Amino acid sequence: MPDRGRFFLTTPRDEVEPSVGTYAVVASPAGGQDGGSAFGSRPGSGPQGYMPKGGLYGHRAQLAVVCAASFVVWAGFGAVLPYLPVFLREQAHASLFTVGVVAAAFYVGTFLFAAPFGRLSDIVGRKPMMVMGVCLYSLATALFVSTTNPYWFVVFRLLEGMGAAAVTPAGQAFIADITPDSERSQAYGWLTTAQFGGLVAGPALAWPLYELGGGSGPWAFYAVFIFGSVLSALSALSLLVVLREPTERRRMARARRAEGERRPPLRKLVTRPIGAFLIVAVTGHFAMGSWEVLWSIWLRELGASVQFIGVTWIAFSFPMLLAFLGGRLADRYSRFRLMFIGYGISAVAWIVYGVTRSLTLFVIFNVVEGMAIALSYPAKQGFLVQVAPKRWIGSITGLEQSAMQGAALVGTLVSPLLFGLISGYAIGLGGVLLLGGLAISAPTLRREWRRLKEEEGVLSFAETEAIAETSWEAQSVAGGREDPGGSAAMVEATVAGASTAAGKASPTAEAGVP
Repeated sequence: MPDRGRFFLTTPRDEVEPSVGTYAVVASPAGGQDGGSAFGSRPGSGPQGYMPKGGLYGHRAQLAVVCAASFVVWAGFGAVLPYLPVFLREQAHASLFTVGVVAAAFYVGTFLFAAPFGRLSDIVGRKPMMVMGVCLYSLATALFVSTTNPYWFVVFRLLEGMGAAAVTPAGQAFIADITPDSERSQAYGWLTTAQFGGLVAGPALAWPLYELGGGSGPWAFYAVFIFGSVLSALSALSLLVVLREPTERRRMARARRAEGERRPPLRKLVTRPIGAFLIVAVTGHFAMGSWEVLWSIWLRELGASVQFIGVTWIAFSFPMLLAFLGGRLADRYSRFRLMFIGYGISAVAWIVYGVTRSLTLFVIFNVVEGMAIALSYPAKQGFLVQVAPKRWIGSITGLEQSAMQGAALVGTLVSPLLFGLISGYAIGLGGVLLLGGLAISAPTLRREWRRLKEEEGVLSFAETEAIAETSWEAQSVAGGREDPGGSAAMVEATVAGASTAAGKASPTAEAGVP
């Protein structure tokens, strides 16, 4: 049946210009059937209230642009990365330590620049940072064909890391800017699906390119590197032409530049829940650094072919195509539980990689781990954005990326030494470390999730009262009656009470972060 109006509830954490201790219930006329949620699932609605409306610039269309660009970039990334360690060993004659240093250079770039670039995206906007980052990544990959000196690859990978540092925090913050909380994990799920779709397509396309380049020698690898660079350049062009930030976000960025607004100190931004997320990031990505250095080399020592190494990438990446379903589950159920279940399974998979010598088990657990990450990553990202201060989402995602890449940097440097001492068990060590991080962070994030659910219940009650009141007003206008008993004042008091309860419960509010 036709509804009386569409209602959006905004909070001090969500408003563009917060008014602490008050909530605003806004009614917008609905001309037809109600097809959206109470928190706004249409373009132009939702808690943040400044998503672009409709057409090419609607939030779903813009999400599709980001996903398409990510697919292309990750296809190039997936084509290049499995072959780079082998190229360095067989063509550049680099030592295992040098391969580790080359891998570490990428993480140095992301570790040093992710936090400042994330902060910069809060000031200058998301689009400039994303376009700049993809262009830099494309240039660095193209430089791979200029030399076989392994030490130049340290510089090239450093530039790639800087490019990734510009793209990732800004891209995650852009999705948070344009999506309502009720759809946010699903949006991150679609992004993850696109990324790992590219990671599936990349190795599948790389092998024919490798054969096209002669099947051996440097030009077999160069064909793959050029392919990755061209795909990244095309992605940058699409972002430049089509991407459009929400109008309010652009206005806020201009105002911050004009006023010279400063970010709150880290001790206020990094609340206990944010700190718990950083612990998970650090303990989880030590293994990723080890993986980049050791995975291909370890499999080669076990007798795997280059083709089989590509198969393991596909086996891991293919289940990630279901990440959009993981995001949908996270929006409907517990983001906390899905995050910890997925990360726990991933940790167990890493332990198996370190202790088994069966190539078949490698493929099986690649599939299992891919499914686990498809389940957990959208939940984790939606949960992180949910507890972050809305004005500084880019800064928070940048801090998380710096924590991730710093841990991965340590992994790339330490793993060759560990590999020399304990062989493949060095990979399993990363899984043990992740289990420890999950155990430390679980109590804090469980409490935070419960607090968010309690706050959501308070807001839902206030919204229900407001809807009932507006419905009474509509009936009164239709029947020529007046509102008896001052029920409007009662609803206003109810909403203000909800605001007070929610504000007292919020560690972000306690920290004084807008």
